[in-house]
Amino acid sequence: MKQKPEFVVSIVLLGVLAILYALFGASTWAIEPIESATRFCEDISDGLIKEPINTLSNLTYIVVGLVILWNLPTHTGEAANPMLEKGMYPVLFAAGSMYIGIGSFAMHGTNTNWGTSMDWTGMLFFISFPVYYNLSRQYKWSDRLFLSVFFVVFLLTAMLDTYAANNNHTLIENFSGDKSLRLSSITRDYLWSLYIGVWIIQETKNISGNSLAWMISLPLFACITLSVGAPTMQIILLCLLFAGIATLLHFKPGQHLLRQANPSLWIGLGCYIVANVVWRLGRDGAAACNPDSLFQYHAMWHLLTGLSVYFFYRYFTTETNSEDAQV
Repeated sequence: MKQKPEFVVSIVLLGVLAILYALFGASTWAIEPIESATRFCEDISDGLIKEPINTLSNLTYIVVGLVILWNLPTHTGEAANPMLEKGMYPVLFAAGSMYIGIGSFAMHGTNTNWGTSMDWTGMLFFISFPVYYNLSRQYKWSDRLFLSVFFVVFLLTAMLDTYAANNNHTLIENFSGDKSLRLSSITRDYLWSLYIGVWIIQETKNISGNSLAWMISLPLFACITLSVGAPTMQIILLCLLFAGIATLLHFKPGQHLLRQANPSLWIGLGCYIVANVVWRLGRDGAAACNPDSLFQYHAMWHLLTGLSVYFFYRYFTTETNSEDAQV
């Protein structure tokens, strides 16, 4: 265990968080009225864990993070790519996976506003990592520059999202039809979707050999088909942003990243696409919703996206070398 300090520290922190959850929960959300119902079908229970199935399924993300940390090399030194080294990049990826699990556990377990904020900040932490990691590889950022950009942007995002959770001001009335633009939409609709779209652009650029047509069309297709109930104006603005970012990365490509897409990227992507369909079945009011069932579609969403996180990690480890392109 002495050679796996990251794993040991994570186990200790998880244990501390579990104890704090039980201690604080016993005198607050376990006995108080529901503050923020998640509306993901499962019937609300009494006690420390309000949605048992939806909550415990988040252990998938935590297990994935621990597996990544356990498999870190025991020696320091340069490898084929940073994700194969005993360094900060795989640790941050693993931390992001566990952050998703802890945050979503807090949301479904407590049904509180702060739990919802933890859920969203965890998702934003994780989904932003591939974008900034790819940029750091493409444009040869130093570790210090990566850390500065990643954490400054994340901290600002987390503060904005937490503030919006308690002060969700209306920014523009009737922004898209009768739907208003609210402060929480900046992080939970636009920034979340933007990170996903940019990640798609980056991987499409690598796989297609910097084909602008593919770099524009794939994120637009994903935005239109995978969005659930998004306002029309949001779709339009995101599509315009994706087209602009794809064009910028096409003409300023940096160095080409060589990774093996088959099978890990395709398995991870397949898990996510199936999970996106499953997510729609696990909402309150959906025809497939059965609040009293031990099988919950939203729990299946957690399992499938947890698997996608693992296979995306495997994909990142396949990078072998880079071919210089004009910057």
